[in-house]
Amino acid sequence: MEWKSIEKTGDGQILLPASLIFPHYYEALNALFRIENALRVFVYVVLKSEFKNNWQTISIVSDDAAESTIGKIAKQRMNQAKQFGYLGYQIPCPLMYMTSGELIRIITSDSYWKHFSPYFLGSKEIIKLKLNEIGTVRNALAHFRPIKKEDVELVKQNAQHIMPRIETCLVDMMRCANVVPTNTKDEWYMQLRTLGTDNCEISLTQSDDEKWVQVALRYKCPILSSRGTNADKWYRVLTINTSSILRAYPDLLSFVIYLSESVKFPQMEDNVASFRKSVVFLFSREVLNAEFEKIKQQLESLLGIISEETGLLKEDNLARGELVIGVDARANLTSERYWQFSYNNLKCVIKENDPPEYWGEVNFVTTDYVTSTSTYPWMSTDISEEEFPF
Repeated sequence: MEWKSIEKTGDGQILLPASLIFPHYYEALNALFRIENALRVFVYVVLKSEFKNNWQTISIVSDDAAESTIGKIAKQRMNQAKQFGYLGYQIPCPLMYMTSGELIRIITSDSYWKHFSPYFLGSKEIIKLKLNEIGTVRNALAHFRPIKKEDVELVKQNAQHIMPRIETCLVDMMRCANVVPTNTKDEWYMQLRTLGTDNCEISLTQSDDEKWVQVALRYKCPILSSRGTNADKWYRVLTINTSSILRAYPDLLSFVIYLSESVKFPQMEDNVASFRKSVVFLFSREVLNAEFEKIKQQLESLLGIISEETGLLKEDNLARGELVIGVDARANLTSERYWQFSYNNLKCVIKENDPPEYWGEVNFVTTDYVTSTSTYPWMSTDISEEEFPF
């Protein structure tokens, strides 16, 4: 028995052995993987927006026709997956354990369609039909039945029909590319714009449709110690343990759609390194308008704890904080005379016990989110190389 492997050439070309299945099977897998996971993100966003902390307890019909909830179904399947925990990745979000059929039933159910319908250009019956057609091809591939090239084209065409508004929503929400105008009169803006400390700056940005608002905490990561040579340096750096924020602040967990983070590429100026990290809360504007007092109180407390723990660890680098921790980073000067950094330790990877509201690192989001994104929430690894539009 000889298994032949796919090879990748130096110029990025993929070489498939002739004995591998035909290319349209790979196209189908790519399209179905992306469509189903984009739908999962979309379903999560809608349910969390509408039902807050109760989204996991909504009633659904499982594939075996039993009345249950998202949380109960997922818990059972998570436990089954743990029996083979050495395979694949641990995924903390219950929706990742819902089948495509269950997702379709959530979207098109009489109880929840009113929440999803604004994102579709068609009646419930037509949308359900097109989703079920995609699901039929998906099930054929999942059970290793042969599929036709035309089946793959149907999947792509149906996605073009049903997902444009979903894609626009997800891209706009995750980008929030517009600074909230300084003359905004909303009370939440007047309250939150004043927040900030010596360690953390606050920025407020919003989506094009102004439905979503990102509150970003930009942390200047202090360097506790450094050692090494002029060309090879090791650092002990403080960073925020991002996912622990939601466990420490349950009100923020309730109000936020997601919490993410990003670590800027470090800088070296005059042989002095600098590290920065952003922690991003995404709220719906509706929630900010209704709950800004509690949100401000929680953010003020969070900023206070970050400042307090930063000061403690700077004085005693053997101490340990709940939200601020010390990690190792490295910089080395290459033969081409530019600095190369190893700084992944500053990131907070997604863990099995993290709440679904923690999305980890959200990479650059292209307008072709459904077809091209390299990373999804709740996944601790990329699924493709990142594609930039320039």
